[in-house]
Amino acid sequence: MLTRYTGMSTKSQSYLFSFGLLLTFLGMALTDMWLPMVVGAFVLTILTLESWIRLLYIMPLREELRAVHRELHKLQSEFHSIKNDQ
Repeated sequence: MLTRYTGMSTKSQSYLFSFGLLLTFLGMALTDMWLPMVVGAFVLTILTLESWIRLLYIMPLREELRAVHRELHKLQSEFHSIKNDQ
């Protein structure tokens, strides 16, 4: 999904989509509206997988990348200050 709803945290979205998927499976088992529930289950499965992948892999990677950038800028500034002193 290209755009993200920013009013909720990634963790909240993951829990919401997982709960919705659970309710969809429960609805499939308990009602006769099976075909619309299957379509909803496919959509919610995709949303759930995407949100959990973002929570477990992409967000920590983004934080690590920010830390590497900060360290790089710090090292560059130290290098320039040493270079200017000579």
